[in-house]
Amino acid sequence: MKTTIKQSRIEPTKNRSETKDDLSTDLENWMTNLPQQLRETPLIKLTIPGSHDSFTASITSSSDIAPDADDVLKKFEFLGPLIKYFMANWSRTQTYMAAEQLNRGIRYFDLRIGTKKGTEELYIVHGLYSDSVRSVLDEIGQFLDSHPGEIVILDCQHFYGLQQEDHERLMEMLKEQFSTKLLPYSDSMDFMTLEYLTTRNHYQVICIYRSDAARFNQSLLWPSASFPTPWPNKISAVELFQALDNGLEKRSPNFAYISQCILTPSAWFILKHLFSNLKEKCAVDFDNDRLEWISRQSPGDGGANIIITDYIELSDCQCVRDVINLNRELMKSRVLDTIKFVSEVEK
Repeated sequence: MKTTIKQSRIEPTKNRSETKDDLSTDLENWMTNLPQQLRETPLIKLTIPGSHDSFTASITSSSDIAPDADDVLKKFEFLGPLIKYFMANWSRTQTYMAAEQLNRGIRYFDLRIGTKKGTEELYIVHGLYSDSVRSVLDEIGQFLDSHPGEIVILDCQHFYGLQQEDHERLMEMLKEQFSTKLLPYSDSMDFMTLEYLTTRNHYQVICIYRSDAARFNQSLLWPSASFPTPWPNKISAVELFQALDNGLEKRSPNFAYISQCILTPSAWFILKHLFSNLKEKCAVDFDNDRLEWISRQSPGDGGANIIITDYIELSDCQCVRDVINLNRELMKSRVLDTIKFVSEVEK
């Protein structure tokens, strides 16, 4: 059956979110600049922009094939740059490096981490090797040092080839880099406001570690259950939005929730568009549709929370701006009255 992406019903314009109460005028400091009411609202009630496969910008046809690559592709590694040229076109999901994404408002990051033969260094992977984890964490650390009112959510989502000693080395790296900035795990999330984290306690990093066995007894790492992130695995925009809407309907109000607003190409889709790339077929052609879906969302109980996308720079980062500006809904009368600002932890 032929798969098509429906034409959008809206036309994006540069910074179309700009109004007198625009929350996205300064993307680099958007959390810092939020009105006090929003800084005292739990993070699980806010809408927060994130990036999918966040650190793949460095992937090129010269990159080595990574351990998460499909086994069939690994068999063709002998073709060298040719096979890797096509892989790179469909493995890159972002244009911006970590610092650039941070400066453009991204506050949730999706990390896929793998080992590499001949070194103890750990790397970001997505079919091919990207940057070292250490270099990414360094960039994030530098940003946080100079932006004390901002926080980031690091989602160590998939691990490839890591043994327990590799996990321990990674966890130690996270602790060394962020130290007292790491927010300890709690089974309650209502207390997690920007005011509580950054102003009162100087916490700036929430680190999700989706390996319960490796994470065991690590109080500074958060489990998957606190940040559900269902993968729609759809190439049809209509089916994707239906899956996203269904997920939000079932969302627990007690935890965070990640909506993966991304199209996932099948092997056949890639073969059909082999000489194109993921950016053109699953981001540019999809941009208007994702903006329209985002415009229909609301923050708060049962609403959208973390929304992640590919190629966040499209339309002058309009998807980032729109996600941030959804929080204006919380400023309307009676909405904030329904939100519990303070938990027993703060009292």
